Amino acid sequence: MTFRNVKRSVAPVKTALYNWFKKYLGSKQWPEEIMLIQKTFLHGNNRSILETILADSIETYRLVKEKEVQRKVQESEQIYQYELPQELFYNEHTDEKLDYDNYAFTPLYLPIDRSEPEKRFEELLNSKSGKITWWWKNGENKKDFFGIKYEYEDKIFTFYPDYLVQLEDGRLGILETKDVGDRDGKTYTKAKAEALQNFISTNSRKGLFGGIAIQRNGRWLINSKPVYDWSKNEQGSWDDWEDLVF
Repeated sequence: MTFRNVKRSVAPVKTALYNWFKKYLGSKQWPEEIMLIQKTFLHGNNRSILETILADSIETYRLVKEKEVQRKVQESEQIYQYELPQELFYNEHTDEKLDYDNYAFTPLYLPIDRSEPEKRFEELLNSKSGKITWWWKNGENKKDFFGIKYEYEDKIFTFYPDYLVQLEDGRLGILETKDVGDRDGKTYTKAKAEALQNFISTNSRKGLFGGIAIQRNGRWLINSKPVYDWSKNEQGSWDDWEDLVF
């Protein structure tokens, strides 16, 4: 959890400890109060006791923090009876016209500066057109676009998955594409991936699926695990991934 960040925690922990000595031991009346408190902590016989107290405090706060985050997400969450926008506007200087099948809007314009993994994923979608009813490239930072709230470093953000894909068999995919060398695998991508799986597991819509999609050695893989562990990939293990099948 992010509240284990040592650098950010030093000042709050020190303040809490000083306040505890004042409240329960009356240290305010001690001569050289701060010096005596510090000596208490530095004494070798007290180290293991204090470490146990701090560890227990962290675990207790972890449960409180999880509930707080859930409350914040619920309070800020959009209503997800989501529908594609009625119309979209494009810019001839920043968007390009493409000839792909089954896109949700006609004609098809997409941002020129979209990533290489996104462009390759669109080629995959076009190659699977016989199994796809429609697909849509999601946007960002507007109410017109599909967003999922997530928490990272004690702050709430909105995550806009790259693609929505409606399949002929009734399934609806929510997919975020990443490069095989994703630098954010342990940070933002992890937070987004786990928020997406939580959204899918708590949504009442049948046939909803999704996850992080990556092309590796010519194969498109998907990670739909509730816990996203990028360190396995860095160690050469892709056991958490399976073939993306439409």
